[in-house]
Amino acid sequence: MLPVIYKFRFDTDGSRLVLYAIAAILVVYSAWSGWRNAGGVDEKGKPVDATPQQKRDRAITYGIIGVLLAAFGVYYATDLVVPFLGKGKNEGVPLHTYGILLGAGFLSAVTVAAYLARREWPGEVGVKRRDQIMDLAFSVFVGGIVGSRELFVLVNWKDYISRKPAEAYATVLDLIVVAVLGLAIAFRSRLTKETANKVVENAGTWFMYVLIGGRVLLALMLGGGLTAVTDMLGGGLVFYGGLIGAALASVWYCIKNDIQFMRLADLAIPTVSLGQAFGRLGCFSAGCCWGKPASEAAPFQVHFPGARSTQTLFGTHSDTASLAWSSMAEDTRYVLEKTGEVFQQLVPDAVQIGQWVREHDHTLGLHPTQLYESVGQTLMFAFLLTARRWRKFHGQIFGIWLMGYAILRTSVELFRGDRERGTLNGLLKSNGLDALASLVPDTAWYNISTSQFISLVMFSFGAWILVSGLRARAAEPKADLTALTA
Repeated sequence: MLPVIYKFRFDTDGSRLVLYAIAAILVVYSAWSGWRNAGGVDEKGKPVDATPQQKRDRAITYGIIGVLLAAFGVYYATDLVVPFLGKGKNEGVPLHTYGILLGAGFLSAVTVAAYLARREWPGEVGVKRRDQIMDLAFSVFVGGIVGSRELFVLVNWKDYISRKPAEAYATVLDLIVVAVLGLAIAFRSRLTKETANKVVENAGTWFMYVLIGGRVLLALMLGGGLTAVTDMLGGGLVFYGGLIGAALASVWYCIKNDIQFMRLADLAIPTVSLGQAFGRLGCFSAGCCWGKPASEAAPFQVHFPGARSTQTLFGTHSDTASLAWSSMAEDTRYVLEKTGEVFQQLVPDAVQIGQWVREHDHTLGLHPTQLYESVGQTLMFAFLLTARRWRKFHGQIFGIWLMGYAILRTSVELFRGDRERGTLNGLLKSNGLDALASLVPDTAWYNISTSQFISLVMFSFGAWILVSGLRARAAEPKADLTALTA
């Protein structure tokens, strides 16, 4: 595995000029993107060309976001003093393999989805839908990142409320705003036409104001100043949260641009598997989402390195331990190396996991769950692309994917070993329900993870879509062809 490909340092005047140039390009591109993607709606809610004022307002909003991102980048990468943030952390810019593969997966998914959109709708409509897919990608990206982060915070609520209360409360604020905006859009028919159009048009912008402004305000109120905002940039992500966030962003975009969501979902959902296949390879490179200890007889197992063993692509010491090693180094449980069985207390021939990992500077042999899911997602992508030829109604491919991924994820979860992802036992303990938690031991098979619970909901939703679609199709009137043969 290779957590960091290379780490860029900005210790010289020349390198800092390069960083400033990149920051300036980011700000200009953000403003230009806002100007280009600005749009409006007419009195009937149909999309129309934006006015110069709307374009200018959108450009200013995006430009401000670009300035904030550039400022945080300079603060993180150098030791310069940044206004309102103080002296920088001088961490440089590490080129993480995870980020590269995640980006490759996202770009691949968007490219394939745009190609399929061009073929799905004929003529000029197909060209328009292709361009809209490219615009939708930004909303999906933001929704995916925000959703995956916020579900991670919720799963690890007890830890965040004690260490990073600003982000914990900001997450709750975000969810409240999403719920309010969602209800307003869902029941927009009860609002005045002007208000409904305004809510649909500006929901994304309003949410971004709350997302950024809420974190800054809470960081100032709860201590830590603006530097506490930078502490929110690090941490884990949860795929299911990203999926939910991306789905909500897609629904909003479809309503705003008068696109049939289920038809778009059938087109785009196979590409989610393509992107996830790349993403899980990124997880493997970072050593996150790792598996349980494997027995000596297991056909597949992997050892993730510690900080002393990791290197960059060019052979230099990266000083970045795998996430699996960092977590297991603090694990006080015991394991039988021969069988991979984990125990809460010492048993004959067992070793303490944390002690063993620190001594060897690499993990025990673990199931490569990241590769299991990457292979499964690749097969799902190929299958769903083929299945599109035989779809009978809009939403069929979407429903099949929901059920298929739920089965795949639940199966992979049986081999997962990272307790950080959240389990029923951990949830009960974090809420002070120790008596109930004792009924669901940490190693019990029925101590399901948060992802397995979501998988059950997802499978049920997918089944409902398929059953509803098949019933609706069966209820369609059939043409009587007997007169043609008489």
